[in-house]
Amino acid sequence: MTLRAVLVLVLFNALPASAADKPAAPYTIAVWSDVSFTTEGGVAESQIIKETDYPAKFVDAVKTKIAAMRITPPEQDGKPAALRSGVRVTYLITPSASGASVSLQETLLAPLPVREIYAAFPKSLNREDSWQGRIDIRCEIDTSGQCLNPVMTADNGSLPEDARRFAKDSITKWKFAPQTLNGQAIPGEFRMSFDIVPNPRQIEDFRDPRKL
Repeated sequence: MTLRAVLVLVLFNALPASAADKPAAPYTIAVWSDVSFTTEGGVAESQIIKETDYPAKFVDAVKTKIAAMRITPPEQDGKPAALRSGVRVTYLITPSASGASVSLQETLLAPLPVREIYAAFPKSLNREDSWQGRIDIRCEIDTSGQCLNPVMTADNGSLPEDARRFAKDSITKWKFAPQTLNGQAIPGEFRMSFDIVPNPRQIEDFRDPRKL
């Protein structure tokens, strides 16, 4: 079962822009929360994952958005059921001389990632003439929290085998907390995107440092 809620675009000022590390172009931030919904569709409890990684004002804004969420309650045995789910809130950050404006892009209900491990990055994708683009990944999450049947596509229509294998080898190592209905785990769908941009001067090792 896949549940999705999209909120109206809202602008607010939250993140101060640092002159030392301020990006030259807009970028996105995806914030995950663990959220429990009542049988009426309101939020009962929520917890932002890695809350301390974000500025306090930004966290407050995210909490406000999560608290205001309402969903159409899923049903179990013909009756509204309580849902527990990961909630990914994606923001577009636009730096400026006076700080940064933050616009809400999407709110998605999905199984919650609890372990993220990346495969070794292919050297073939890290040359100046290498393929680059955005890889979109979609996979089924079973009730044990494993990614099954991943599907990879590229935003520019072509996806080299090395990029496809890197994406597949990475996502299948992830672990998820499945969504639950009335406390019972249910299958779900997870999707994500990431950009491949060659940087010949620095080959980044995406492997789990605990495995090295």
